[in-house]
Amino acid sequence: MSGLSRLIQRSSLFSLTLLFCWGVMNSPAFAGESEGITVIGLGSVDAKPDVVELTGVIIGQGQLAGDAVTKFHGNRRRAEAAFKNLKVPGLEVMAEGMSLYSSLNASQIQAMMRGMAVNNAGSQELSVSETLKLRVTGIDKLSSQELLETIVRIVDSGKDAGVIIGNDTTPAVPGSYNASKARNTMATFKVTKVKELKEAAFEAAIKNAREQAEKLAKLTGVKLGKVTSIDGAGHAQVGTAAIYRQLVTRNVSASGFNHSEEQGSDLMKEIPIAVTVRVTYSIE
Repeated sequence: MSGLSRLIQRSSLFSLTLLFCWGVMNSPAFAGESEGITVIGLGSVDAKPDVVELTGVIIGQGQLAGDAVTKFHGNRRRAEAAFKNLKVPGLEVMAEGMSLYSSLNASQIQAMMRGMAVNNAGSQELSVSETLKLRVTGIDKLSSQELLETIVRIVDSGKDAGVIIGNDTTPAVPGSYNASKARNTMATFKVTKVKELKEAAFEAAIKNAREQAEKLAKLTGVKLGKVTSIDGAGHAQVGTAAIYRQLVTRNVSASGFNHSEEQGSDLMKEIPIAVTVRVTYSIE
């Protein structure tokens, strides 16, 4: 056999050896990261709302700017006095900002809808408005009847003072109907301190994941080992408690949870705070 033939034969054997080694190292028997049981744990905590919020709008209108501003200030003082005289425990009235705009009168709106030129711009009314946030804390200590009576008192008092309570139902196009604005939502119920509630939900999710993994291990005739990863926390061989702390810390930091974060609903009922967690257990 010539030297060239022996060289080709040795090169071929070397290539086959490399392919065999690469295949063995990447087989399931050596892919430690792919071994184990992975489950998705679900956790949820139902919390009673402790805050209710209503939105109110104060408006002053007039042909002249001075008249609009004067009417606005008068309505503002009347609203402040009305809400203060209610003496509702935990009621806060917070200003959310003012806006100034001019609006068309009825004849101008009709002309615009007919495709006609809108003239006489001098007759447009100037409007000065301010949005108020009416917030009542501590409602979790009230019964449903007491809470309903409190909300009704605030709404009626605001309307008597000229405050428009609820979301904006004004159609984008005058004279048109918008089904999404047909329902005037008066109140939003909120749960505060979401951070603490999510931590409790994570505990429930991890417990749920453990139960699922134990069932799968029993069905497959294997013994469940340690937690190797949890929701991408890593594959370090540490205890479940340590990995849980990593998970909560990472999720709280990434999401920016704090004591002021809130979760709301239009329904006057308990609000679920739910989380999911992906956990991988080793097999012994």
